[in-house]
Amino acid sequence: MPFPMQKANSQQMIPIVFLSLGPGDAELLTVKAAKMLQQADIIIIPATADADGQMHSRAADIVGAWSTQEKIHLYPLPMRPDRQAAHAVYDRIYTDAREAQASGQRVVVAVEGDTSIYASIHYVLERLRADGIATEQQPGIPSFIAAAAMAGLSLCSQQERLLVIPGDATAGELRELLDSGHVVVVMKLSRCQQAVKQLLCEQGAAVEVNYFENVGTPAAFHTADADLILHRDMPYFSLAIIRRGTDRG
Repeated sequence: MPFPMQKANSQQMIPIVFLSLGPGDAELLTVKAAKMLQQADIIIIPATADADGQMHSRAADIVGAWSTQEKIHLYPLPMRPDRQAAHAVYDRIYTDAREAQASGQRVVVAVEGDTSIYASIHYVLERLRADGIATEQQPGIPSFIAAAAMAGLSLCSQQERLLVIPGDATAGELRELLDSGHVVVVMKLSRCQQAVKQLLCEQGAAVEVNYFENVGTPAAFHTADADLILHRDMPYFSLAIIRRGTDRG
C-alpha cells in the first residue's frame, strides 16, 4: 500500500472521484474540479514512460497547478497494442484507490480530457461501481471542444450531425459520413492519418479539414491548409474536425 493510512472518520465512505482535467490548460478546469484537487488527500494519475524510464504526464502538469506534489501518485501505463500490461496497472489503481478510500482519505483519479470520452480509466471506475464502491464522475472540457474554440469554429449547425470517432476509419468511411451530412471529429488521429490524407487528396476543396495538435498547451497547433496537413507527421495528441467544403466538386 503506497499511501499513508488515516483512520476513517465516518461510516459513510467518501466517493472516489474520477476527475476530468480538460485538454491541457490548467486554467480550463472547472471551478469544482480545482476545489476537488485542492481538497484531495491522494491524486492518482496514469502516466507514460519514455525509453529512459522518465515519467511523462500532462495530467500531472495540470494537477500541479492546483495541488501539491506530495499528493500526486503517478502510475506508469504501458502504451502497447497488447492491453494486458495496461490492465495490470489499472488493477493496481483499483486496489490502491479502494484501500485509500477505506482509510478515510479523499481520492481523486485525474485524467486529461473528459473521463467519458475514449478514457480507458473508465475500466477502473466501472469495476469499482460493480463492486459497490462509492464513485463520482466529474466532467471536463473535451479536446475537440477546446479545438473548435481555438480555431473559432462552429462544430455543427442547422441540420449537420456531429459524430466523434476514434482513429480507425478508412478514407471511404469518412467520405460516406460526410456525404450523409455529418461533421466528423477524429480522435487519436495518428492511427488513421493516412486515411485523412487520402481523403484530402481524393476530395480536394470538397472537404474541409481542421487539424489540431496539443490543444490547450504551449505547443498547440492548428491549420486548415491541406498541403501542410498532407506533409505533417501527426503525433498522438492530434485530432481533426472534418466537414464538407463549399466546393463539392
